[in-house]
Amino acid sequence: MEFKTKFRELRESRGLSQAATDEVFGLMRGTCSNWENGFSEPEEELIEDIARFFSVRIRDLVEEA
Repeated sequence: MEFKTKFRELRESRGLSQAATDEVFGLMRGTCSNWENGFSEPEEELIEDIARFFSVRIRDLVEEA
């Protein structure tokens, strides 16, 4: 599974909108949408914050299963 799919599932499991998730991570509006649509991916440093926030391992976010 790709990052974009994993991220969307994690975000939705928390009941967060894309806009709310952008705010949680201090991102520009639309950033999460870009990730989920595969237009971009987060910087390496932010991956750690995302993993911590969603209580998952970094490799579970970035490695395709």
